[in-house]
Amino acid sequence: MDQPNKNALPNNPTSIFVVEGAPEIRKRLVAMVRRVAGIDLNGEGSSVDEALPAIQSGAVGILLLGLAPKGGRDLEALARMKRMRPQLRAIVLADSSSQQYTDASLAAGAEYCLDKSREFGLVPNILRNWVGATSGRPANERHTN
Repeated sequence: MDQPNKNALPNNPTSIFVVEGAPEIRKRLVAMVRRVAGIDLNGEGSSVDEALPAIQSGAVGILLLGLAPKGGRDLEALARMKRMRPQLRAIVLADSSSQQYTDASLAAGAEYCLDKSREFGLVPNILRNWVGATSGRPANERHTN
């Protein structure tokens, strides 16, 4: 099996895959993403495994990941994806704003870790910033809110 080229840029760096286990929240996230100019929705799913083929192929540049309760498995998968595709940008939506979730999300490779209940609405602005960002932006710039 061919290994993905870790240095290859995504085919579309503004293409996004939305992962969220709760169907109603996923529906809201997808609607929100579709309203952001310059962002292309590549796919959506209820588990992080559903995003893997699109990320392996380089078709996705952004992962919006809603953590499952006790999201350790999701964060392990994110870390593997980031090793495959270091250029992948990730926003994690957690059920808690605890420092533990934030630290674990950032360590796994997320650039943002947001509280689902309080910071959900920040996603469009983050995506707009990424669409408008220049290629000179540091790849390891990380944020929490």
